[in-house]
Amino acid sequence: MGFLDFLFTTRQKKEKIATQIGLDSGLFEMCPVCHGVTEARNQIGVQQKTHALVHNLITENDPKVALFNADEADLNKTIAKVAKDLPYHCICETI
Repeated sequence: MGFLDFLFTTRQKKEKIATQIGLDSGLFEMCPVCHGVTEARNQIGVQQKTHALVHNLITENDPKVALFNADEADLNKTIAKVAKDLPYHCICETI
């Protein structure tokens, strides 16, 4: 997290963490041009990998997910919410 993160609400911080986990697991993709985050093409194929990553982060008490207070369901719900709010395609692909 950055030095201005104190300006973010708890929900915004959780969504930022969830977005990074989605990127790490392959559930989300980052555009190499604009760095926008979108849904991966094969979300169904990587959902199990995402859930396994979440489980490992929570059980290992990883500091990056400390904001979730060991609540795996909350983290999975936040990732699902972020996924729902993401665009399907990056605007760079339509140009």
